Amino acid sequence: MLAAIMFIATGCNKEENKIDYKTAILGEWLYAADDMGVSIYVEFEADGDFSLYQQLGEGRYRKYTGSWTCEGNILSGTYTDGSPWGSSYMMAFNADTMTLTAQNGSNEVMKYVKQSIPDEVQEECIEVKSGGSL
Repeated sequence: MLAAIMFIATGCNKEENKIDYKTAILGEWLYAADDMGVSIYVEFEADGDFSLYQQLGEGRYRKYTGSWTCEGNILSGTYTDGSPWGSSYMMAFNADTMTLTAQNGSNEVMKYVKQSIPDEVQEECIEVKSGGSL
């Protein structure tokens, strides 16, 4: 009887710790790599659309849009022009941090933090119709 109770309790803990990746990714995120001179804001919407704002160096932000999908903890996407992202990414979440690990063999790791996209980034960006970086 005690073993059965422990088995049931263990099963409940596993369910509580299971991440709903499609929900966890929703919202606005910031990636800032000061050493590389890159800043990226991205918003993942519940309808499967994304908006990405990328700044290289001191230039203006460039806006890319498209759609994203999630299978388990693997994130993939396509830009509005139909071109796929350069990689799919394995997602991991810890509090307000999202870690994306490229699955294209490069094993590049990008850490994003939950942060709202500033109005000036959205208002002053250059819209780009072809693929960008993610």
